[in-house]
Amino acid sequence: MVIKILQIILALFIGIGGIIKVLRIDFQVKHWQEYQYPMWFLTVTGVMEIVAAIAIFTGLWNHLFAILGSVIVIVFMLGAIYTHIIKVQQPLSTVIPSAICLIVSIYLIIFYY
Repeated sequence: MVIKILQIILALFIGIGGIIKVLRIDFQVKHWQEYQYPMWFLTVTGVMEIVAAIAIFTGLWNHLFAILGSVIVIVFMLGAIYTHIIKVQQPLSTVIPSAICLIVSIYLIIFYY
């Protein structure tokens, strides 16, 4: 039961993050400019996060989707951690949400595989 709750929370968190990126909410655009990534990549990242969230949620019934969505999240969270720590040298505390999503995604893969 705990795994299902974590799965739903991860899907919601990643999905909301994806929607914020696709809609280009002001604070996200400002972050993206600080990261010096092109704006088209903001949209691509948002769409992929939405796809990952749908896959993770669908994974409640078909575990292969949970694994696939988790792999996508892992790739993006590693990128987020790199961006925060290496590229823009922000405080370590800025990677906490990404690190939690990364850990939960790894846990989902281990649990379902």
